[in-house]
Amino acid sequence: MGQDDIKVKSLYKTLKVLECFTSKTPELGITEIGNMLDLYKSNVHNLLSTLEAAGYVEKNQSNSKYRLTNKMLEFSYVVTSQLNYQDVIYQVMKRLTDELGEMMYFGVPHGNYVLYMFNAYPKTYDHNYPIRSIMGEKAPMYCTSLGKAMLSTMEEAEIRERINMEKEQFTEYTLIDDDAIVKDVMLSKTRGYALDNIEHEPNVRCVGIPIFGRNGELIGGLSISGASQNFDDDKVAKYAKILIDAAYEIKRRL
Repeated sequence: MGQDDIKVKSLYKTLKVLECFTSKTPELGITEIGNMLDLYKSNVHNLLSTLEAAGYVEKNQSNSKYRLTNKMLEFSYVVTSQLNYQDVIYQVMKRLTDELGEMMYFGVPHGNYVLYMFNAYPKTYDHNYPIRSIMGEKAPMYCTSLGKAMLSTMEEAEIRERINMEKEQFTEYTLIDDDAIVKDVMLSKTRGYALDNIEHEPNVRCVGIPIFGRNGELIGGLSISGASQNFDDDKVAKYAKILIDAAYEIKRRL
């Protein structure tokens, strides 16, 4: 959809303002949003005032910046309540994460990004690896095992479309050349699983696989993540097999 297809431009701008708020930028000032969206401060002020009146944002009086309110959680509940796979996937994740002592993540495709939906943490974990919930966060497809696993189910033209974005060099190992990324995704397609070799976060290695529904439709991706110093190639091969078996179990139970 292009700019000419937008019927209510003020509504479009309002929604783009909401998209500025992320886990990395939970609070933003009028000038910051204006710079992000190339809008006049007066325009941003009017949009934020409307959102504030509707209860979707609030001003932090200590710094005059805006933040999302808990009202946004209502939409999250509505969306997740309609997912007929969440209980099955989370049950499998929780069982495996406790057995393996590693973290697991489930995400879905969201344009050029992975949108993280669920995460499961083991009862015991390596304290050298950061534990945090990333539910609702986004990460680029090109540098995550979940993203590359989902890309591996697509034709090359769609893969290139999904990675067609300004790329950030998150670590020294991040692939940012399109041809190199496509080659890595094609390797993932051949072997049945994808790898994040310290490409998105320092000292973190992940193995991921695509998850399909009963009718063969792509639902999302499932990954196991751990500290890179404990995540050697033998462990990758072991976890990849466990994930592939888990994918069959999930598909069978849906």
